Amino acid sequence: MKRLPILLLLFILSVPAFAQFPLGSNMPKIKAYFAENVPYASFQEFKTENGDAICFTKSRVIGDYTFYFDLNGLCTSYVVTYDKQELKDLIKRFDGKFCKLLPTKWESEDETFDVTLLPPKPGDNYFSILYKPLPANSYQSNSLTVN
Repeated sequence: MKRLPILLLLFILSVPAFAQFPLGSNMPKIKAYFAENVPYASFQEFKTENGDAICFTKSRVIGDYTFYFDLNGLCTSYVVTYDKQELKDLIKRFDGKFCKLLPTKWESEDETFDVTLLPPKPGDNYFSILYKPLPANSYQSNSLTVN
């Protein structure tokens, strides 16, 4: 029983680093990472309109990890579900780790991905967090040109 809080704490502390890893990665790398580092109860692979997806169901806690891949096999986004009881704590942690844009949206400090809270619907015992990469920075320098 003592190991579960320690494992959860280690997972929580690794959220920013983990968030950067899957985005842009391929399915074999994500499968290998989960096989070595994340306890999960089951695995499912399925097709979507835009490519493939894989889902790892967590063991001992409510939730899962679902990764979405484009037609080139690269991870374009992923969703992590949590027990509804973790909602307030997760919002506090995200407020401390990311730049808050909206009440349910954060951005990484390095501006490479954003995080969106998908709140629980009435009657649901879970909520989801969506991680998506931000488009390549197309910001042009705002310098003045002298003729």
